[in-house]
Amino acid sequence: MNCKQATKLISDSKERKLNLQEKVSLKTHLIICPYCRSFQKNCNKMTQLMKQFTE
Repeated sequence: MNCKQATKLISDSKERKLNLQEKVSLKTHLIICPYCRSFQKNCNKMTQLMKQFTE
């Protein structure tokens, strides 16, 4: 998996549940890629902030 595929899955995971293969591939990529880990962290923070904003 490359970074483009990983960031797409990270974004997709906010809209739908990932299947087992997608989850395993993404986790494996995140273990080796600090850039995608950072992207995931930022996406999670943005989701959290948006939820707080709507409350």
